[in-house]
Amino acid sequence: MALTDQSLHTSFEDMIDDYRGAVDSQFAKKSIMKGFYPVHSIIGTDTMIKRRVGRTTLQTLTDGVRPDPIKTNFGTVAVSVNVILLARNERPMLNEIQTDFDSRSELGKDHGKELAKKFDESVLIMGRNAAQDDLTLVGSVPGTNDGLVPGTPAPTASGASSYNGAFGAGKQYNLAALADATDGADVYAGFEAMIVAMEEEDIDTDEHVIFVRPAQYSAILNDMAASLLDKDLSTNNGDFADGVVKTLLGVPIVKTARIPAAVEASHELGSDFNTTAAEARCAGLLLHPKSVLVGESIPMQSKIWFNDEEKTWFIDSWMAFGANVDRSDVSGAIFYPAS
Repeated sequence: MALTDQSLHTSFEDMIDDYRGAVDSQFAKKSIMKGFYPVHSIIGTDTMIKRRVGRTTLQTLTDGVRPDPIKTNFGTVAVSVNVILLARNERPMLNEIQTDFDSRSELGKDHGKELAKKFDESVLIMGRNAAQDDLTLVGSVPGTNDGLVPGTPAPTASGASSYNGAFGAGKQYNLAALADATDGADVYAGFEAMIVAMEEEDIDTDEHVIFVRPAQYSAILNDMAASLLDKDLSTNNGDFADGVVKTLLGVPIVKTARIPAAVEASHELGSDFNTTAAEARCAGLLLHPKSVLVGESIPMQSKIWFNDEEKTWFIDSWMAFGANVDRSDVSGAIFYPAS
């Protein structure tokens, strides 16, 4: 029995749905940062501007004296979307992509996974930048000064002298030696120093999350288990047998290999997302939902289409997003030296 145009159309629509569903579900499953940072929609322009307000100055009243107004400075932080990320695959006309659900599903999963990895990596890079105050350091290079090294002050408001201390510097902790990067007690001490420094600045750490690479997570689990998992010292904070630690100093800890550990000189989203050799030695991040400003102009989209001239199927997934430093003072990073 010959296939009608309607049945061919329905079959093709089903094929697209199979692929798109796999991409969307895999992206949601594999992305760890999508739920941590609110993603702002950027429509009709390539840039979104967020207003920020400096700290109000208090004064006292004196009898018979009119109080002078004290200006509260305003400023902005912006995020731009300039790049579309595309995952494309092509298949010949007679191919399993037309008939095999598993092939469509697996290809969709791979596209979703790669886009999710790039999204997470890009946001974590900008979080690392936030801890370093957008890469402008004074007298401090990752791995050269041991201990807690505050970054430079936050940028001044446009057309004003300052934010009156409303936005402080990022927190950077440099380990003394390469071996310290796999010493759980030293890594723990770094996060403790940054958390305490934030609390001393009256910054609430309830919404923070610690992100560490697998090697540092394993080191913390092995070296700090007696303190973090002991039933007399901690209640339901993880399980050594399952390889799980839930929190450090009340801050959730997440294991991820998406903190860049290699030099990158040509990141897809631009030079602000590149990674130097020193930055590649980042052992972990302490981030807040306000550390990074994230926006997207094209949410995840997928399409399967046929090029009649080339007699080839094209399988595409694409999205467009951007990220920029928002609040440095709620951001921290641990670095280790080369030796």
